[in-house]
Amino acid sequence: MNLRFLETFFWLARLKSFTATAARLNTTQPAVSGRIRALERELGMRLLFRTTREVHLTPEGLGILRHVESILDAARLIHESGSSEDTPTGIVRVGAVDAIVRTWLPRLLELIRDRHPQLTVEVIVDTTLQLARGLHQGDLHLVVAIEPVRGDHLASLELCAYAMGWVASPRLVNRRKVHGVEDLARLPLITYPRHSPPERLIADYFAGTDLSRSRISASNSMSTMIRLAADGLGIAAVPPVCVLEEIRAGALCPVRTAKPFPPLPFYGSYRAEPRNRAVAAVLAGCREAVAAFRAERDPRARWTGA
Repeated sequence: MNLRFLETFFWLARLKSFTATAARLNTTQPAVSGRIRALERELGMRLLFRTTREVHLTPEGLGILRHVESILDAARLIHESGSSEDTPTGIVRVGAVDAIVRTWLPRLLELIRDRHPQLTVEVIVDTTLQLARGLHQGDLHLVVAIEPVRGDHLASLELCAYAMGWVASPRLVNRRKVHGVEDLARLPLITYPRHSPPERLIADYFAGTDLSRSRISASNSMSTMIRLAADGLGIAAVPPVCVLEEIRAGALCPVRTAKPFPPLPFYGSYRAEPRNRAVAAVLAGCREAVAAFRAERDPRARWTGA
């Protein structure tokens, strides 16, 4: 059985598009179609069907997919066993939220560059929900986000936890005043998209408070929220460690509050079975980068798991 045909079927099942699969495998759409037809002839069954917009698996194809995933995982392990255990190689696609990019991610990339010259890290920055989808679909190998990604053959561990706080332009708030929840509700709020993990934290913070008259803006980018807050358009709840430079420069200031936030944990999630040496190396680098960042730059955050 041709391993390329199985790989093509796997990615076609994941991406649901001949065009996307061809791009992923650096080949042509006719080549993808030919491989699938050859695999169907060899197995004696129809594996998929096409609608006007997407490719869908038949019941037989869905059953075969599980076996194909196991075969491809085993093939990867065989390939890795032929190289030195001390030399992880390949490309690891890491998904991370803004808070990690603004804190210890640069340290991670530096560590990987120095320790594992044959290993390449590609970074995708997105929301927790989108990153979780990427890990499930196989587009990402490791995700660092606000919630653990759960699913078959997935594992997660807490890497760190940041203190959360409100920040604003010094032009917008009285730095000396201790603000109650009702005081904050009267200020323009810059928050996260509805039903997202960080937005649930904000909803819990304002539980029992009437926000019907509040001016609320939302963004799925922490960097955008920080920029809007620095421009005086509202207060934003972010880990203060993510805006140390803005605070030092006077563009932002912490908002003193009577009610604190609980710490915000960040988790590393990855495919645990089979064990992948390259992903394990990057995950170990994450833990070391967390510890190094804590020691060098972060007197204000609460840290766990490092």
